[in-house]
Amino acid sequence: MDRQTSGRGRIFIQFSLLSLDAFKLNSVLAISHKVALSVGGIIRYRLKLLPSQAKNIDKLQFCIRNSAPIYRNITPSSGPWKIAVALVRNPDKLPVVPELVPSIGCAQVCRLDALVNHNDDDDDDDEGCNEWELEVLSEMILQHNWIDILIEIYVVPRAGSTTPLEATTAATDNNSRAEGTDTEVQPKVLLPTVLSCDYKDTQTICGPVRPEDVSGAGDEEGLHLVLLTHGIHGSWLDMLYIKEQIDAHNKDNGKTITFLTDTNHAGTEEGIQIAGQRVAMDILEWTGYCDTEQGQQLRKAFALAASKSTTISATTSTLTQNKTTIKPFPRGISKVSIIGHSLGGLINMYALGFVEEMTQGAFFRTIQPVHFITLASPLLGVGFEHPWVLAYALSHGVIGQTGKDLALANRSSKLKSSISSASSATSLSTTSTLTSDKHSLTTSTSTSAPGLIMECALDKGSEPLLLAMARPGSTSNRVLKQFVSRTSYANIENDMAVKFNTSSMMGIPSFDMDQFFSPEGAATQPKRSLYHSALVSILALLLPQIPPRAKFLGIADAPSPVVIVERVAAGSVEKLDGTFETQDATTTAMAVTTGVDATGTKRNRKNKEAGSVKKSTASSNRSTSRPSSGSASDSSSRSSSPSSTSDVSAKSRLEIALLVSEGYHTGMDWTKIGVFIEHEAHVQIIVRRKWYNLDGWKCVQDLAERFNFS
Repeated sequence: MDRQTSGRGRIFIQFSLLSLDAFKLNSVLAISHKVALSVGGIIRYRLKLLPSQAKNIDKLQFCIRNSAPIYRNITPSSGPWKIAVALVRNPDKLPVVPELVPSIGCAQVCRLDALVNHNDDDDDDDEGCNEWELEVLSEMILQHNWIDILIEIYVVPRAGSTTPLEATTAATDNNSRAEGTDTEVQPKVLLPTVLSCDYKDTQTICGPVRPEDVSGAGDEEGLHLVLLTHGIHGSWLDMLYIKEQIDAHNKDNGKTITFLTDTNHAGTEEGIQIAGQRVAMDILEWTGYCDTEQGQQLRKAFALAASKSTTISATTSTLTQNKTTIKPFPRGISKVSIIGHSLGGLINMYALGFVEEMTQGAFFRTIQPVHFITLASPLLGVGFEHPWVLAYALSHGVIGQTGKDLALANRSSKLKSSISSASSATSLSTTSTLTSDKHSLTTSTSTSAPGLIMECALDKGSEPLLLAMARPGSTSNRVLKQFVSRTSYANIENDMAVKFNTSSMMGIPSFDMDQFFSPEGAATQPKRSLYHSALVSILALLLPQIPPRAKFLGIADAPSPVVIVERVAAGSVEKLDGTFETQDATTTAMAVTTGVDATGTKRNRKNKEAGSVKKSTASSNRSTSRPSSGSASDSSSRSSSPSSTSDVSAKSRLEIALLVSEGYHTGMDWTKIGVFIEHEAHVQIIVRRKWYNLDGWKCVQDLAERFNFS
């Protein structure tokens, strides 16, 4: 048995407080910490046993208590009120096998034992073996709440040890929980001569670094801002692993700044417009545009918009509290890339148009848009690939205005009325005079759409928002054309939330899905039915599975989940009969090869498994039937100008989705990447939880290596 195995210890969850107290009799409390963890938050402890004390300690005992009231277990809609734990020995050395506890409910306690390596053989490979990282994180967010947590770490003396362990109060004795925050609360170290502790809270782990604080930035010019946006019911924790991988791949250039936006924390059901405006204001605030004369007027108009994240509020105050040290717009930033997961891709699309209009084009004339990337985003909406009952429920507001937007429903007169009244009350054109009169602002926020206090061109008209954004003449479409590259990652299978056709905008022309799942194809499992995929997704959410040990140890040799990469030229659009038509250039299908293309986008190594995928020059066989009437070329002329409500309302969701796809393929090319993940793919593709969503590691690695963010 190797040392990785011998040091792992045992894992079990104890529900009895009496049995938990029993093991404390032979141990000494070394670290105690009371903290309030935000739903959608994460905290980490880097613990190191002093080498001189290793011979005196037998093991460490980690006790993690979810102190939320037990009745919260039956109110999941206001939580969920669960936490997950990962304990990693020697975290800087891979491969590593973590100890994982996927779900600790309210009033439950988890205990982990970690055996100490005593370095009896003086092997140099043992360096760091008595160093651990304890990670505690919350699960998927539905509402903005806090969970009280108690972390206790005990040391157990080694049998025969003659050195007494006496707990002493550390100089910093502040272990009181700060109400409503998980910042500025440090753990209490009682045995500083035995165990050292480096603690990081959510803000430190996820929060952005100001451009002037970037190490190695030199003259602070030429910085590349990479914005990452989470999806529905998500938080910035969802995009943390992508941020960390991008940072790791670009740490030497000193020019890359990753920014996790969490302004829509618990507010993703309020509609793409509201969520997009919040993200847009994050961008303008972060780049310094809001410090310009026009930006200050814009900030005043947006000041009373509902903010759903106290951490973002803290970040904003940090950015503005010391203006003497903050550079003016654009703060040394010359490039910007946008990455969005699921709904985040659509939120980003709206934010682009909003920024373009509110700054009158000044933003993207100053800062060059480089990469626009979506991961499992419903770019064409949902409903035409799902059972009709789902589309019906979404269109009737099951998940609020966001569901209606995704179901490609016409925007209601109620929403339009609230937008119009809010716009009239605040005079929200950047070319007009913005008032700071409190009475006017109070009146504007008394509408039925709090947060959406600004109106832009995308909010006009009653056609589905996704179609309005895709129109060739829309602000979102115009900005999207300016990006150096546009890329969509799409799950080929096992994604119940966002199916392949919508995330890839009607598929990849040379990729035959039926051939992929045939016995001669590269898939390692047969194609699943919709009901099987739904069951797997629900079980993965309710009962998270722990990856097997062999998968952790063999991750380096595992095949890449990226099975097809294809450059789809501008004008390559799908007709209503299911065939493709190329107008501007030929469609280029490629194996994943090395090198850098003309856009500056890095390509990954060739995937061994992808070689067995047979490419077809004909169109992909679709599981969704296609109407036989109409064509893409016919609809092209219709999409050049906004359609009337009657033109769109008579169309099916599939027909509207094809118009959206056509709009995004008019005058711009896309790189489409097909990803095959065997398990629940919607969260695996972004690695929502680092140690639990192991199947998506190489997909994120592909993203970090493929694109040049310097």
